[in-house]
Amino acid sequence: MGMKRSVATVFGFAPALLSLGLGCSGASSDSDFVPPATNDASAPDVSADTASNTGGHAGAAGQGGSSGQAGSGVDASAGGAAGVAGSPQGGAAGAPASGGNGGEADAGTDSAPDVDFGYDAPNTDAAAEACASSKVEASLQPLDMYFMIDRSGSMKGNPWIQQGLALSEFFSAQGSTGISVALQYFPLKDDFTAMDLQCSGQAYVSPFVDWGVLPAHAAALDAAYATIVPAGNTPTQEALNGVLKGARARQLLLPDHVVVAVMVSDGAPCCNGTCPVEDATGIGQIAASFFNGQPSVRTFAIYVAADASDVMTQIAVQGGTTQAYNATGGNLALLNALKAIQGTAIPCEFPMPQPDAGIVNPDQVTMEYVSGGASSPVPRVDNANLCGPNGGWFYDVNADPSKLLLCPATCSTMKADPNAKVSISLGCLGS
Repeated sequence: MGMKRSVATVFGFAPALLSLGLGCSGASSDSDFVPPATNDASAPDVSADTASNTGGHAGAAGQGGSSGQAGSGVDASAGGAAGVAGSPQGGAAGAPASGGNGGEADAGTDSAPDVDFGYDAPNTDAAAEACASSKVEASLQPLDMYFMIDRSGSMKGNPWIQQGLALSEFFSAQGSTGISVALQYFPLKDDFTAMDLQCSGQAYVSPFVDWGVLPAHAAALDAAYATIVPAGNTPTQEALNGVLKGARARQLLLPDHVVVAVMVSDGAPCCNGTCPVEDATGIGQIAASFFNGQPSVRTFAIYVAADASDVMTQIAVQGGTTQAYNATGGNLALLNALKAIQGTAIPCEFPMPQPDAGIVNPDQVTMEYVSGGASSPVPRVDNANLCGPNGGWFYDVNADPSKLLLCPATCSTMKADPNAKVSISLGCLGS
């Protein structure tokens, strides 16, 4: 199962450190901040600018470019002359009267720094909203089925017709939408001999009908089936080797897909002794080698006649699919077997989402079922034993989950709906 992180975005929010500081305004002053001077000319000057015992007060500095006031003395003649017009930074102080000290220059109204002691607080509502929207959308992994069908002489007549009807209905069924299918048949020759002495199956690796997605690919599969004429014997070893090699190549090419091999046969292995392995147990070991290999490839086996039950059972058991499917009852039995394979080939599970940043709290994860623009919540249950008729989902391990698994009822609903997806909400991410 994979998870298609398709088209989903995960938002992570880390706490920010806010640092507030007050610096100096002005070109190069390192002095402490001084509040602006008052503009009230009548206010007494009690600073060091106070005149001496014989001199008057110094003239006040000009404000914002106006000239300074004249200094005042003991008599009118003792006062200093008015200061010259001030610069934008403040007028010069007036000259002191005799014995007086010069007034201190005003800093000027334009030189006082504008200080804002406030700050914009974080928008906690927006953060919570973004956190709540941290979601991953996922769907079941795409299923790829490589069919290897028996066209030996014993399939002539009604068996071949029944097999064709079942395959055609499966390929065009709504429930098969999205499945990729390739098809090959065996034997490839009519003369009762194998393709090579080792029965390596190399000639069967490439399909007779190449890979395509259902239901659009159904017409090509039906047309190709109609051209095949049953003949020859049953070289099961090389057919199994070939379909599994082809399926493994497909799995390596598309690691996010689930690729399986499907063998359909009506008889025991028979190649006139030209294949090294013709017993059921030995054939099953071939399936086991691919199932236990990397990447692992499972083999589903169907027998349409009782003669093939032993070898198909060994292929299924050793090939990772537990049991062979009995389709001796005709096209409906074969169709049901194919639907059952479709239902079990893909597990209803999703890997635990791993965001690019932040830590997921498993207790905050929620799930919704999405189809056709509508969504509905999927309840979480503590374990598989608590799954009921209404479905749900659960973790593989509650304390440290690596997978989210669907309950059987929800799994069945999802597999029957080709448009189904799940939306997994990760909640607020930790750090």
